[in-house]
Amino acid sequence: MNKLILRTLVLVVGISILSGCSTIGNESLSNESPESIGNKIHEGVTSKQQLISMLGAPMETTFTDGGLEVLTYKYKRLMPRAQNFIPYNIISQVSDGKKKELVILLDENSLVKKLVMNITDTQKRWGVIE
Repeated sequence: MNKLILRTLVLVVGISILSGCSTIGNESLSNESPESIGNKIHEGVTSKQQLISMLGAPMETTFTDGGLEVLTYKYKRLMPRAQNFIPYNIISQVSDGKKKELVILLDENSLVKKLVMNITDTQKRWGVIE
């Protein structure tokens, strides 16, 4: 009987650890909003070097057909639902969260030409019936 309780406890603790919060991307965006970014980054004024000092390295760097540089910053935080912590629940696991993406177009002089920040709700599902 004690072995069964111990095995169950180990399983519950293991599942709890594996199904905790997950964060992906650039932590500097975690507390930012489109308004706060608009107050910090100014078109025609803020340089690429200032952006890297403020936000760190971008997650992605690409170029337009015209040769202008595009910097992309991403951040996603997922929190598990309470149902994920029910012992032996392998049928359906769900995590909800927010996804933030900041895209910055630089001009020929490496100054911000345009920027946009989007915040969307996101959900991750997995399990036997998903």
